[in-house]
Amino acid sequence: MSVFVIMSSLVSLILIGTPIAIALGLMAAGTMWWAAGPDLLGIFIQRFYTGMTSFSLLAIPFFILAGNLMNTGGMTNRIFSTAEVFVGRVRGGLSHVNVVGSILFAGMSGSAVADCAGLGVVEVRAMRNAGYRPGYAAAITAASSTIGPVVPPSIPFVIYGSLANVSVGALFLAGILPGILMGVSMMVVIALTARSKGLPRLEHRPSLAEGTRTILNALPALIMPVFVVGGLLLGWVTPTEAAVIAAAYAAFIGIVVYRELKISDLPEVLWASGRQSVQVLFIMAAAAPFSWVLVQQQIPNAIVEAMLGVSENPVVILLMINLVLLLLGMFIEGIAIMVICMPMLLPVVTQIGVDPVHFGVIVVLNLMIGLITPPVGLCLYTVSQVAEVDLFEIIKEIWIYLIALLTVLLLITFFPGLVMWVPALFGF
Repeated sequence: MSVFVIMSSLVSLILIGTPIAIALGLMAAGTMWWAAGPDLLGIFIQRFYTGMTSFSLLAIPFFILAGNLMNTGGMTNRIFSTAEVFVGRVRGGLSHVNVVGSILFAGMSGSAVADCAGLGVVEVRAMRNAGYRPGYAAAITAASSTIGPVVPPSIPFVIYGSLANVSVGALFLAGILPGILMGVSMMVVIALTARSKGLPRLEHRPSLAEGTRTILNALPALIMPVFVVGGLLLGWVTPTEAAVIAAAYAAFIGIVVYRELKISDLPEVLWASGRQSVQVLFIMAAAAPFSWVLVQQQIPNAIVEAMLGVSENPVVILLMINLVLLLLGMFIEGIAIMVICMPMLLPVVTQIGVDPVHFGVIVVLNLMIGLITPPVGLCLYTVSQVAEVDLFEIIKEIWIYLIALLTVLLLITFFPGLVMWVPALFGF
């Protein structure tokens, strides 16, 4: 069966509203049946099972749980208040606070949607109360939330590491500089447009004592990345163990230290985390037999030959891949893009000598941009709901931050050192 028939059938199923996992499973089973009759369906079941038995994938439910515990346990409010101490007084200060808060929150949850749904509520409410337009407040919240899965820890990096057989620790380290660049690029845009947009500034200047008290109050939340990333760097824990520690620590801080997380809240938090985890892992399970089908049909080889037929220049090919991922991100959810495309794209980048860690950061940043591009930008819809702002108002305000993020994407594509420098420092 040709690559065109398989991929067009898959996209058609997705566009008519078929859940991603169901669409992947149907295409895998259908292609197996077409190729060899019902005999291959035993392999479908085997691959489906092995698709979610990777040890590293256990990190996903625990990072999701950690993010939900932080949102319920009062950590997000304190992170926002700490960011406000440092950058709240400049013009457009709460916009800068929004970005810095997302960078701090990124070191804990690893999820853009968790940032939007948790920290975003606090950020949008504070900005509206300070006189910011609702559409602008929601747009900067959606844009800054994309930093979450690039700065470690990161759920997409865990998934990519499993698909590409790449060290998750190396991917976590590789995301540090690009994540900081994302934040800096947005803060530069805010600084350049603050006066023309008439952005307000906070009138209250916190005293040294107030600022110190705010930071000390948030300190238990702020040191959480030390346990997650520090343990990985020192080789004390695996990514999965780090995720377990993050969830346990978030529960302890919420219940014992801040006392905002009640025992009665845990069933709802656990249920929400379990539901979100199943949605991700179901996609991963269905992607495994689909990937097997692609390899058996020699589709990755065909794509390698087609791309190398256009150019053998690594930069040209990476730009082509960026364009494809950005277009797909406008219509398809990011994890689905990753599990569908990686079996086809990884042989291409291997052939042209691109480091898979470098490529992983490029892929994840592409997918994060997809979260804030219409018509199917998940973070756009999430922040629209939590902020109660019309989607078109957000889209009108967000385009300039899209340009900033695309600039960072081009930088890390052209200059691999921005990605690989930190991993190299730690021997990866």
